[in-house]
Amino acid sequence: MAYSPKTHIPVPIFIGGTGRSGTTILGDMLNEHSLIRTSNPTEIKFLANRGGLLDVIFGSQSSNILKRQQISVLYFRTRRERKRKDALARTIRVQEFREKLWQKWWEIDAKPPHGPGLHVGIMKEVLTDIVNKFEKSMNKSPARAGRRFMDRFISSQFDSTSKKKYWVETTPMNISYAQHLTTLYPQARFIVMRRDPRDVIASLITKDWGPSTPLEGIEWIEKRLRSDAHGQSFIPKSQLLVINLEDLVTNNPEQTYNKILKFLAIEDEPAVRTFHQEKMNGDLASSGRWKSQIDSPEFVSATAQMLQRLKDEAIESGLILM
Repeated sequence: MAYSPKTHIPVPIFIGGTGRSGTTILGDMLNEHSLIRTSNPTEIKFLANRGGLLDVIFGSQSSNILKRQQISVLYFRTRRERKRKDALARTIRVQEFREKLWQKWWEIDAKPPHGPGLHVGIMKEVLTDIVNKFEKSMNKSPARAGRRFMDRFISSQFDSTSKKKYWVETTPMNISYAQHLTTLYPQARFIVMRRDPRDVIASLITKDWGPSTPLEGIEWIEKRLRSDAHGQSFIPKSQLLVINLEDLVTNNPEQTYNKILKFLAIEDEPAVRTFHQEKMNGDLASSGRWKSQIDSPEFVSATAQMLQRLKDEAIESGLILM
């Protein structure tokens, strides 16, 4: 069936990866298309981050709520007690979520992608109403309530319009949370951004929010790559695209650009192509920056060991050997 802006509810595109891998600029590029818009801000934080909406609905990633043994209908009291405990736990989590929403994510004094906060895209009273409605309906059907929360949030943003095929969100943790996101949005599209992990680490250690040493960076990125690999296993192959930043901006830019258009079933448009050509150049990937920033045989050796561990488990690292 052809896409109709009058009846179609925008499908989410969740872009993610390890961070420092081009998620934000890819979202910015897609936002140039007439049928796509990014959330505002592009990283809305409260969805796929610890203590966010998905944790409220499903429990933390370590809780394994979705894997618990089912209780037979014959054990009515046991089933009722579990439901009661689950409802109580969600009530506690939603209160913690409210606190983070207003104290941590509403206003953020930082540059993109970490800032600005949610206040740039929606009125506070509108978001308050959305949260209240979510809390009232959450225990009846948590996943359904969560999806309605997101639909209301996206449709209530200042630049919302019904004439869109997709909306985009670029929080790096989206891929790690894919098991829950696919439950919330079975038709969602996922784009995984990969980049040479050595360059990711070189970029990370210049920031004040991540690992501070190269060896800490190796431990950090290996954990993230493993988490992403687990998340990817829940995404239908037809709804998943993995691309390397280096391919998009340097190695195979035209082929990779067209691959994105084909994946999303959208036509090429001048504004998107211009953005790709002018904003996505070799300087963006900074390929090989680690060689000048991390001059350490220990780092080279530890990286090689990490890459071998990942290779042995068939986990993509993002490293392209030229």
